[in-house]
Amino acid sequence: MAARSPSFWLLIAVVVVTAIMVHPSFAALFTVPVDLALIVALRWAARREGQLEERALRVPLKRGCA
Repeated sequence: MAARSPSFWLLIAVVVVTAIMVHPSFAALFTVPVDLALIVALRWAARREGQLEERALRVPLKRGCA
């Protein structure tokens, strides 16, 4: 993919910008995957942070002779 010419990427950019200018709802189609990825990343980070906090609250059990 990286071997494609710059004119190919310019053509893609022109098509995207033109689609957004012609009908603004196309902008939503292009940003929805990014938004979904950010939501998934945020949920993952929050879950991980919650698990770390739960582990910090647990009292470690001491085994052996006391």
